[in-house]
Amino acid sequence: MPRATVRTSDIDACGLTLSELQELWLGPAPGGSLFRDRQELEGAWAQGRAVVMRLWGRGGRRPAGYYEFEFDGPRPAYAVERSTLWRMPGVLSAEERSELEVEWKAAFAAARGMGAQERREHYAHHDIPHELIEAWVAACRRPRRQAAASQEEAAAPK
Repeated sequence: MPRATVRTSDIDACGLTLSELQELWLGPAPGGSLFRDRQELEGAWAQGRAVVMRLWGRGGRRPAGYYEFEFDGPRPAYAVERSTLWRMPGVLSAEERSELEVEWKAAFAAARGMGAQERREHYAHHDIPHELIEAWVAACRRPRRQAAASQEEAAAPK
């Protein structure tokens, strides 16, 4: 009879406690860090980075440890984090960028029929990059212009 093998998850294998992983995700608790010093924190990031990024480094978001050790500059505000990372080359995977763009395109489409102010607020709420908004607005206008030109050509005397 085959013997059952125990599989250790990457969470268990990384050697950090769940509380330590949580601090790498969210940052230190109000009462202070679980780590004794910066060196211990850096070691924990090196040890748990793969797990932390797999669990919380997705959807256009990054964990606190990423911003502490890998990001150049101040952490962007939560409301604009996704568009900020989307604009930065090499930060998001192609799949992650594509997923965000699909989500943003749906939010863009949902704003149809809204007034200008409501539409701007909707775009801001969803953190849709202005570059994409401009491209999608232009694409929406193009077919109308082409259709109007085609209709004018058809109506012109021959």
